[in-house]
Amino acid sequence: MAEKYNAETIISDTHKKISNAFDVFDHESNKTVDVREIGTIIRSLGCYPSEAELHDIIAELEEEEPTGFVRYERFLPTMTKILLERKFRPITEDLLLQAFEVHCCFLILPFTYLQTWE
Repeated sequence: MAEKYNAETIISDTHKKISNAFDVFDHESNKTVDVREIGTIIRSLGCYPSEAELHDIIAELEEEEPTGFVRYERFLPTMTKILLERKFRPITEDLLLQAFEVHCCFLILPFTYLQTWE
């Protein structure tokens, strides 16, 4: 019984987060948002898909005849699934720092090499 209540609570809380994020961009209050805002909404919910993954999500959300808008009723189940499956999580801070260390090394190395020629 407690597990069912907990699952219902998690889903309810997830729907509330999705609804709140969607409503920020629903300027006409008609349960639609401009398709160009979908990436921003998804990122505001803590998911960071690549551009290719974002295009796939948008293709799934759009109507058969694209209108340039996404309806909430199509966005909610897709985004609920993404959040509950914990897809598109941000990379860890350690991995990000590691990437900058490698990148900075390549930037500094040529300047160091040039200094030896002076």
